Amino acid sequence: MQRQQPSQNSLQQTDRTEAVTRFCQTYTPDYQQVICASADTCFFGNYPTLAKVRNDLGSNAAVAWIIPQLTNLAVYCGCRDKLSKEQYKDCAFVIATEYYYLKISELMLFFHRFKAGRYGRFYGSVDPLVITTAIREFISERAIAYERHDQAVRDAREKEQLRKNPPITYEEYKRLEAEEAKKST
Repeated sequence: MQRQQPSQNSLQQTDRTEAVTRFCQTYTPDYQQVICASADTCFFGNYPTLAKVRNDLGSNAAVAWIIPQLTNLAVYCGCRDKLSKEQYKDCAFVIATEYYYLKISELMLFFHRFKAGRYGRFYGSVDPLVITTAIREFISERAIAYERHDQAVRDAREKEQLRKNPPITYEEYKRLEAEEAKKST
């Protein structure tokens, strides 16, 4: 009897599934404790966006990563009524599609801050709308953080430019202007 060889497509799918599993095992909800000590690390660190996760690991990879984050939040909050599997999947899908531009580190910071009580609370049961509404509030905080960061970068460039080309006094300007006028006559 001949044994059938797995197809190339089947092998690629297996490799992709293993990559998603490794990714989810690397960035578990426990990883929040590692990176959330510094908001700057979460906002400006070199972490993939949800779109990159989806593009690199497949269309369901971001959803597969978000579901344990949501589950961890529900367990942390001690809600007696958890979401159904379908609700977790739907909520994760909404987050992955609406907020595809967020880095996984930023989402981990969001979940960390939610646990810290910054974005409201659940009343007896996990509510996906509370979560997605809270993400919008987090997006506003993120925008402020990015604006401050961009301003700090601009200030640093300006300071470096001034260090390289220090300004001159008005007297020095007049002296140089007079020297130029003598040269041209």
